[in-house]
Amino acid sequence: MSTLTPAKPEAARVSAAPVRTVLRGPTRVLLRLHRRVLWGAGTVSLVAIVGMVAVALGADRVAADFAATGCTLSSTAESCFGPARVYTDHMLDLDRLLGYVGLALLALPAVMGAFVAGPLIAREWESGSIKLSWTQSSRPSVWLVTRLAVPAALVVCGITALSAVHVWAQGRIKDPFPAIWYDLSYFGASGTVPAAAALMALAVGALAGLVLRRTVPAMAVSLFVSGLVATALVRLRDSMWPTTRDTFTPGSDYVWPDRAAVVEWGYMTSGGDRLSSNICADPSVDFEVCLSEHGGTTGYLEYHPASHYWPLQLVETGVLLALAALAVYAAFRVLRRLHG
Repeated sequence: MSTLTPAKPEAARVSAAPVRTVLRGPTRVLLRLHRRVLWGAGTVSLVAIVGMVAVALGADRVAADFAATGCTLSSTAESCFGPARVYTDHMLDLDRLLGYVGLALLALPAVMGAFVAGPLIAREWESGSIKLSWTQSSRPSVWLVTRLAVPAALVVCGITALSAVHVWAQGRIKDPFPAIWYDLSYFGASGTVPAAAALMALAVGALAGLVLRRTVPAMAVSLFVSGLVATALVRLRDSMWPTTRDTFTPGSDYVWPDRAAVVEWGYMTSGGDRLSSNICADPSVDFEVCLSEHGGTTGYLEYHPASHYWPLQLVETGVLLALAALAVYAAFRVLRRLHG
């Protein structure tokens, strides 16, 4: 017994070593195999960040130059018309550039999901290298975990950095084009939604690669599904959180809330029936008479105030993460069926 006792710690150390290094080998191989794509993506991301910083600094310089003229956008002096126009033109151009970056951030998760579906997973099935990987390198489950975890870590870090810089740069353009929180190129490229959308797209890409096992079809399906989910969420976004309703007397001096995302507005009858907002929009008819003939008594406005930004963000994030979890679960089920 005394001769066997010292061997137990050594055996434990030997058996524990593969556990600690089980992901190290496949991760290193994956990073080395796709190092050119990674370097290219990193370079593009760095260029985008530098470009957004340059836009923000350019906006500060344009604002400073305009302030140095002593004019404001509300100035009525004729001498201020020229500087004000130059200022607004430059700010509009810078705002458009950031808008294009925001749209690119919306498309980035789908692109990365297609990369996982095609070059990362389906291509190994087409080339037959998957069998060699499973017999000599790692177990199937480890193989799939590596191809999910490594891109997820890199993409989430990258897209979070890009999103943060984009929000910061957009905040530098305040007047006359302040950021609109519910705008498509801002909402979907800020907050927690971009990272969640990236995880969902990566999971969908992995599932498509395992199901189809052909590079081009897997990439096409991944792009289609990711785009379909993104489109559906945009259409359903207004209904993801209860709206705020205001009522007012038609023709009164009611002012719509500032920075509100209007969902619906119109008129209501005394019985609570809703009437369209353009029911009496014809300029050839008397508005009050027309509204009275239709029984309209009260105007209503349903909207999301700016305070609903984070509730909407978190609900959409939860939906995306749930879809990602379902896709990952399905991917492991498909892998188990394929591996037997």
